[in-house]
Formats: sequence, structure tokens, C-alpha cells
Amino acid sequence: MHRAGRWTLPHRLALRTAWCEVLLDLTSAVHSAPELVIELRVSGGSVELVLAPGMVVDANELLVRHSTLAISGDTDGRAPETLHIRLTGRMRHGRLDVRRQTPQP
Repeated sequence: MHRAGRWTLPHRLALRTAWCEVLLDLTSAVHSAPELVIELRVSGGSVELVLAPGMVVDANELLVRHSTLAISGDTDGRAPETLHIRLTGRMRHGRLDVRRQTPQP
């Protein structure tokens, strides 16, 4: 599954997958609320989130078993917070990668 380009983010997004790859590119997504809750139910496979500057990820409510999380920090820390992304649910035997879009000069 791949979602990119200009699209409207809901307040809550349920992502249920088994042994597949998911790419959510949020860099051009339109958000109407200050928070996006992504409820994960992932069994195997990988999830990749691509963020714009100012987007912050909180994975404290995500239950992880036999999985890997790779969440990059804000590149310079100077961008104001534009969207708080809260990850909930569970991930088993998978990988979650969160990376930032490189700002263009």
C-alpha cells in the first residue's frame, strides 16, 4: 500500500496489515486538526512514515513485540510543531521507519 501526494488526513487512521509493506507520505497531506492518531495492527511487514518538518511522532502507546522501531528526530529542531502524530495499537514481527523529508534550499 502506498499513499502520497496531496490528500486529506482524517483525525484517526486505522492501519491493519499482515506481511506487507505500507508507505504513508504525509509531507503534502492536508490536516485539519493538530493531532493525527494512527492505530496500528501490524503482523509482519513494514510501515514507513515520511514526515514534513514540524511533524512530531509519539510512539509511547504502541505495543511492540519482536519488531524494530526507527524514528528519526527533527532535523534541526527549529521548525514549529505543525502536527502531533500519536501511534497506538500493536506491532508484531514488523518494522516501523519514520523519516523526515529533506528540506529543499
